[in-house]
Amino acid sequence: MTFAEIVGQTFIKQRLTYIARQEKIPHALLFTGPEGVGKLATAIAFAQYINCHKPHNDDSCNTCSSCHKYNHLIHPDLHFVFPIYKGNKTSAVCDDFINDWRDFVLTRPYFKSSDWYQIVAEDKGQPIIYADESLEIINKLSVKNYEAKYKVIVIYQPERMHTATANKILKVLEEPPAYTVFILISSNPELLLPTIVSRCQIVKFPLLDDVSISQYLKEKYPQHKEHEIHQAVILAGGSLPHAIQALENQNATQEFFNWYVQIFRLAFEVARNKPRRDEMIKWASTLAGLSKEQQKDFILYALRFTRDHFLNQASLKSLTFLTKEEQDFSEKFARFITFPTAQALYKYFSDALYHLERNGNAKIIFTDLAFLLTRHF
Repeated sequence: MTFAEIVGQTFIKQRLTYIARQEKIPHALLFTGPEGVGKLATAIAFAQYINCHKPHNDDSCNTCSSCHKYNHLIHPDLHFVFPIYKGNKTSAVCDDFINDWRDFVLTRPYFKSSDWYQIVAEDKGQPIIYADESLEIINKLSVKNYEAKYKVIVIYQPERMHTATANKILKVLEEPPAYTVFILISSNPELLLPTIVSRCQIVKFPLLDDVSISQYLKEKYPQHKEHEIHQAVILAGGSLPHAIQALENQNATQEFFNWYVQIFRLAFEVARNKPRRDEMIKWASTLAGLSKEQQKDFILYALRFTRDHFLNQASLKSLTFLTKEEQDFSEKFARFITFPTAQALYKYFSDALYHLERNGNAKIIFTDLAFLLTRHF
């Protein structure tokens, strides 16, 4: 993975190559920012750059033996730590899943965490970084570097570390062996232990700009029409995997919109004492029949649409990402969405997402959500 393959993030790439050329590489970096903006891809590109045998000013050579191994994620001095699900096993470490991880990252370096969870857990449970992993990290650091100048430990989603794991690596994170670099990648740094954050130099990743996303989609998906790419960019909200999902699954996005409109219209009619309660329960049953990741994707869509709907009515259209169809619906429902209503709706959808992520009963969650919406019409 080279810096040239990273979408956007020009300033961050310049900053990282500069500290590498100046040989002022921190022993621990914390990459933070929204999901899908290239944090992991940039971490791999940076690790490849600092270990490249013939680096250029702004990128690795991509031809030396070190770069070749990095391109396949098989360099002996590159180590990954990531959430896994051990199921009924008594113990499990990331190296047990390393081949799946390599194949996954090489296939799609820009992804949503839920995509990885689907592979490693298949909706059976929530992946975490188990306590056993701390000993694995310490053992790897106790061995001298095989061939690279820097040994790099990439920890994806450190906020999912078991508390015992986080506490055990504090010492090596503060004083690692010479020529060791930790790169932590987190979309929720507020969930990390303050003692871990304090040991890292923070690099904040912004959302991707629309031009960079559009250019990427045009190059990778030339078979799609201009208006399809434009709509995907609108729905992306600065996240490349969201743009790819919107482009590849336009039928799913249309279904999300239809379900959103349907429940709002049903709630509106039930609030006026029309006999639509059976249809609301049927709506909840339909969504309960989806996979867990599809259910969460719908709620995230609803949160985005609700936010943009209110901003649209507040004359802040420049901050919204509404398609033409969403815009038309927003204008029709404008008089019903006041600021207090928007706040309440956002809370209902947020609470539904919270309970889904904690393995709540989907039918109960969506039924409750449907009837809560009737309060505001």
